[in-house]
Amino acid sequence: MKKIITLSACLLILASSGAQQVKSFKTTDGETLFYSTKGAGPKVIFLYGGPGISAGPMLTWADSLSGKFECIVFDQRGTGLSGNVKLDSTTINLKRATQDIEDLRKHLGGNQVTLCGISWGGGLAQAYAAFYPGKTKNIVLVCSLGPDLTLMPAFNDNMNMRRFPNEKDSLRFWNKQPDSELSKMKRNFFSFLPDFYDHNIGYKMLPKFFSAATFNDRMSDLMWEDLSKSYNLVSDLKDYKGKCTIIKTRQDVMPEETVYRIKNILPQTEIRTIERCGHFPDYERPKELFSLLRKAL
Repeated sequence: MKKIITLSACLLILASSGAQQVKSFKTTDGETLFYSTKGAGPKVIFLYGGPGISAGPMLTWADSLSGKFECIVFDQRGTGLSGNVKLDSTTINLKRATQDIEDLRKHLGGNQVTLCGISWGGGLAQAYAAFYPGKTKNIVLVCSLGPDLTLMPAFNDNMNMRRFPNEKDSLRFWNKQPDSELSKMKRNFFSFLPDFYDHNIGYKMLPKFFSAATFNDRMSDLMWEDLSKSYNLVSDLKDYKGKCTIIKTRQDVMPEETVYRIKNILPQTEIRTIERCGHFPDYERPKELFSLLRKAL
């Protein structure tokens, strides 16, 4: 995943998504970051996972939800359209990422914000709610990272356990091959397959995911380096009194304990479950996901 998409290619991805408009805003440290918007109604900022993955896969979320909401699909600093920025430890860290959301909130207007994040995006939504509790109205967490990194070893174990023997063989084979576009693509493909409950769906849908998503491994490495030192929201998140909904999937590789650790900190949390689904409900069970999102948002 050592590829940073060019600005023109990102624009082509966005242009293919219909009437979504690409807009930008200035951050407090002078960078220009981008988002796309579609629909009318209450504003919702959508945050994708990774870290280091562009928000391209969430454009379909905006397509599905724009009838009731103004969907703001945000390319986080260092990803997608927002990739042309300074990348070092002073610019890619949890504090700066939450400040970027606060800058976006001010740009959009309004006293409070609703955030919807999947995987790492859910962790980022929790971080914003922890650091800016008075500015947060609602957080919707889909297959989310927990309030700290305690369960990440279990997540990695689950990924390895759910990789079928032939897929492990394929991953080992491609890891041994010289770097090329093909070998990188194959490594990514067999790395992501365990995220799916139904691997047959994974074989079908992962090419669509890779065509929509772009990756910045430099951003990812820098963010994980910071998260390993700074990502512990257990104390600060208690100050958030707004609405919280967790949408969990029954067969998520993210340990189920994650959900109840968040619930323990935020007792107002409502939990909704999608059956027979893994870490990619937008690809594996989109109808169920978007139905739950309309209710939660």
